[in-house]
Amino acid sequence: MGRTIRSAILQLIVVAVLGGGAYGVWKYGAELPIIGVWLGDGTAPPAASAPTRPPTPVDVATVRAGTVIVTLEAVGTALANESVTVSSEVTGVIARIRFEEGQKVRQGAVLVEFDSGVEAAEVEVRQAQIQVRQAELENARQLYDRARRLVQSQNISAARVDEVTAGLKAAQAALRSAEAALKSAEARLVKQRVTAPFGGRLGIRHVSPGALIEPSDAIVTLDDISVIKLDFQVPEKNLAHIQVGQEVSAGADAYPGRVFFGIVSTIDTRVDPVTRAVGVRALIRNDDEALKPGMFMLVQLGVDTRNNAALIPEEAVVSDGTARYVYVVVDGEARRQPVSLGQRMPGEVEVTGGVEAGQVVITGGIQKVRDGAQVVAREPRPTTG
Repeated sequence: MGRTIRSAILQLIVVAVLGGGAYGVWKYGAELPIIGVWLGDGTAPPAASAPTRPPTPVDVATVRAGTVIVTLEAVGTALANESVTVSSEVTGVIARIRFEEGQKVRQGAVLVEFDSGVEAAEVEVRQAQIQVRQAELENARQLYDRARRLVQSQNISAARVDEVTAGLKAAQAALRSAEAALKSAEARLVKQRVTAPFGGRLGIRHVSPGALIEPSDAIVTLDDISVIKLDFQVPEKNLAHIQVGQEVSAGADAYPGRVFFGIVSTIDTRVDPVTRAVGVRALIRNDDEALKPGMFMLVQLGVDTRNNAALIPEEAVVSDGTARYVYVVVDGEARRQPVSLGQRMPGEVEVTGGVEAGQVVITGGIQKVRDGAQVVAREPRPTTG
């Protein structure tokens, strides 16, 4: 009988467990994970697949083949075509200043006049002396002519003929001396005026009327800037690519965006043994006088041409500080590709290694791309006119 009671109790426990389990499945069944349920045909249900990430939309461009002009950049200094600090050859007191600061003058224009009363008087004296010497010469020539006629009739002594001849020669020498003295006096008078040695633009005046000027004193600067000489240096290794007549372009910080064009006029005959560079001079037309002597200019000089070079947009290049690379699209997958770069141009850069013409590279959305990621090209954005 005891065994019957224990069997009944065990059955009640089993029924209670099964009932509780059935109630839990009925109430919380939707929230319970499916661990494994065998179907009636003995097969297991398919496992739930993880969600697939859609491809990343990116902008792309095709690597194109083009011509690259390899340029050499250098820093140059602008110089005037002709430049001088005007000064006097003699000591004098300024009587008149005949120029304005910044004025454009022609060659020979009078800039400053000194007090020249003494020199002008000396010229007048020398001119009067010449007139006296000319009269003396004329008298001596008449005596000589008379003596020659008398010699034919033998009415004059040989001594008298010699005396007249000597007098003629002395009169001729005296006239030449007087003429030389006049030229010297006129030269001293001319030096009482300071003139422009060449045409150009005057600078700032350094003297005033009434000032005593010594030969070493600066009066004003004069520069011919209708043409600018641009001096710069080129490395020795590029010497074979430079020749007289070659075109150069240059820019100045004072005129952003403006390009000045010139022609190589001179290549120095020596290479600097310290810098291993050679001096080059180019001439730039400066009709509007925008360029000033002393300005620094960035010079660009074409030294080589490469055809069929691989070109990509600048924004396709990524730099991590130690290397440069691009993302190449292959079968919808972004693949990181290291590249080596060459000449840079506006908006584009030459690739000398890593990609070839015809390949597709990512130009936009690169920050969302990883090596091996699936990508899809976006539609080109319409340009606004």
